[in-house]
Amino acid sequence: MQQYKKSQYKLILVLVGLPARGKTHISYKLNRYLNWIGYKSEIFSIKGAQQNNTQLDQNIDYELEIDPTNQQFAEVRQQLSFTAAQELVSFLQSDGDIALYNGLTSTKLDRQKLKSLFKEKLKLEYQVFWIESICDDPQVILNNINESKLSRFKDQAIEQFMNYINVLAQNYESLENIENLSYIKLINIGKLVKVHMLEGYLCSKIVSFLLNLHANNRQIYLVRSCQTEYHLLDKIGGDPELSVTGKQNSQQLGDYFIEELKGNKNITFFTSQMKRGIQTAEIVGDKLGIKALKTKNLDEIDYGICDGLTVKEIAAKYPKQIKERKANPLEFKYPRGESFLDVIHRVEPIIYEIERSREPVLIIAHVAVLKCLYAYYHCNQINEIPNIDIPINCVIKLVPIPYHCLESRVIIK
Repeated sequence: MQQYKKSQYKLILVLVGLPARGKTHISYKLNRYLNWIGYKSEIFSIKGAQQNNTQLDQNIDYELEIDPTNQQFAEVRQQLSFTAAQELVSFLQSDGDIALYNGLTSTKLDRQKLKSLFKEKLKLEYQVFWIESICDDPQVILNNINESKLSRFKDQAIEQFMNYINVLAQNYESLENIENLSYIKLINIGKLVKVHMLEGYLCSKIVSFLLNLHANNRQIYLVRSCQTEYHLLDKIGGDPELSVTGKQNSQQLGDYFIEELKGNKNITFFTSQMKRGIQTAEIVGDKLGIKALKTKNLDEIDYGICDGLTVKEIAAKYPKQIKERKANPLEFKYPRGESFLDVIHRVEPIIYEIERSREPVLIIAHVAVLKCLYAYYHCNQINEIPNIDIPINCVIKLVPIPYHCLESRVIIK
């Protein structure tokens, strides 16, 4: 089940950079995004290879043990990096589409060895795209450590870890055009970007995604438009206006956000172009003194010929479609309508806008659309999307942090 037609070749994304430059964070976000749009993607790293090796002492974190003078640990890291590459090959040889590699790649020799391994072991057509993260801002490096690695330190001091990085930096070799590689360089979290020998639709899409990433934490609020007459009549789709109760609920939503946002008007605010979405957003926006950007990307899923019918009418007129929907809710679409896969494709630009925003994001939309957005941040498998619960009169607050997404829900009464 693929949102996009599979490429004829497999794709390898190789992360390059010194420790604490955000490589793991980038690989996590990319992997989440690629799986969400329908590719089978997986990360292969030193840490992952260690977790799969029952003979190693799991109390030692070899991803953090980077003391250049400790030859024993250096050899283990080399072996784990090689193991991760072998696991990557096996993944792509089977049914994997895209593999992300986060091993030892900091020198030209490391990269040449990796290229040779792929050439020798991969018995299929593949493409390699290199992603280098460079950072020379000490505060950003320290923030990366505090946000993504601090909980993993034991007796080792952060200052000592930073000293080890400085030693490793002496032998670090940045990607160069002479290596004849297709790559992107992200310098100081995207303040400067360099792209070389970019090839293919998928790599271009990945570059576009990477250009929107940043390290700022912010809140994302997902809210359904409020009650309409269609809710009372058990009808689906359509473009009805809010009911009297729906308008009251919208006022309550506005009151909630007055307290939640505490006067902050620097909000990225989106809604759909459907009447119920616009009306809910206008009532909330008037309370906050802000206006929503209306976009068709956030319109509810298109129910095709069943738009505006009740659930009973659909069951009576189209029993075959009801069975098909139960059998495969992800890919099912009513005649002349949309599937959830179509909705993922439609809301993808909104993901780019959310990732780009450094301010809180408020989205007032509709249940199918919000299921797709929610699944992106919680790394749900795409076949789980139809079953995600998005209640009406509920504010879902998401806070993306490195490798996770915090969530809280507030019912508006």
